[in-house]
Amino acid sequence: MASNAQLADLEEALGYSFHDGSLLVDALTHSSYVAENPGAESYERLELLGDAVLGLFTTKSLFDRMPDEPEGSITKVRALVVSETALARIARSLDLGAFLRLGVGEARSGGAERDSILSDVVESILGAVLLDGGTSAAEAVVDRLFEPAIAVAIERPDTTDSRSRLQEILAADGRVATFEYDRTGPDHAARFTASVIVDGQVLGTGSGGSKKAAAIAASADALSRTTFV
Repeated sequence: MASNAQLADLEEALGYSFHDGSLLVDALTHSSYVAENPGAESYERLELLGDAVLGLFTTKSLFDRMPDEPEGSITKVRALVVSETALARIARSLDLGAFLRLGVGEARSGGAERDSILSDVVESILGAVLLDGGTSAAEAVVDRLFEPAIAVAIERPDTTDSRSRLQEILAADGRVATFEYDRTGPDHAARFTASVIVDGQVLGTGSGGSKKAAAIAASADALSRTTFV
């Protein structure tokens, strides 16, 4: 079991100091430990809460950083950021395995290094921070822990928007897509509809709150078809 000094080191890494230290202890407690130590609380309820915290604040961060991207692109990047592998990587950067309270059998079988457990504990800690410090504290910890992963995920080649992918496919054959736009609505709530045109034919249409978003949506529509290839 981690000492108070060790837990203080973990808090420093998190960038958050708990008012109620028992919440952090619970967030580090696996059900196998509870089975052997009646009265202890496992992290499972906190994990459920932390999953919602992580989903909300990573989505908000991506929403702010990808203002012209459609829902599908944001969802794709978020999936990279909150995957089990990504969460386990963050857990290892915090050395969470050294702080876990595991049952004897689970500890012997390598539970402290298991991705499934490590990813769960990252979420349980976020749930604990929310209960202890509120939404602002939870958002700050998510930003601190996940900012590097978000930055990398946004720049990954496989998250390139559909407009860029369409142009790359066409360029291989010496062709290019052009876009035509229609605008509706008042200035404060303008809505754009784009048509993507290749070789004089409309291959897809899409709408969005900006020309870029509409063009990306139209390109995604074109990519969903096979006739342009």
